[in-house]
Amino acid sequence: MPTPQKEQIVQEMTDKFAKAISIYLVDFSGMNVNMATELRKKFKEMNVEYRVLKNTLAKLSFRNAGIEGMDGYLTGVNGYAISYDDPTTPVKVVGKNKEYKEKLKLKAAFFEGKIVGPEQVGDLAKLPSRNELLGQFVSMIQSPMTKFVGTLNGAMSSFINVLKSLEENKK
Repeated sequence: MPTPQKEQIVQEMTDKFAKAISIYLVDFSGMNVNMATELRKKFKEMNVEYRVLKNTLAKLSFRNAGIEGMDGYLTGVNGYAISYDDPTTPVKVVGKNKEYKEKLKLKAAFFEGKIVGPEQVGDLAKLPSRNELLGQFVSMIQSPMTKFVGTLNGAMSSFINVLKSLEENKK
């Protein structure tokens, strides 16, 4: 018989999973308390929610959120890094710190509507963040305009030089 507290947790996590852009499933069994606390702090700084949840409650929450395919990865002790803004942020936080890379085992991810297994989770760390992509996009759009303005300035400078030389010849 489910308790009201468990029902509340399932409802809360269902809402979070449904809103999330990405959810990373990590095995944190190799971490000590200090490392886990530091990891939570780093996740919080990057606007990533990190939760530990029983597998049965996680299965119900995933199912209620309409996310299928995670059941096979829900074994052992699991933490859930949930991102609502940038889908690559959680894996980048883990990838930046050598200790986390050694101690945490990325088991799977729900990434932009698809379940990604452990073999592809590492590749997600190589993807640029949303802000990096926006910066690249802006520079790509800005580059032709900058060249166009430079060309116009060059033509105007040449025209002004011709006018100056004509003025000097008239004197």
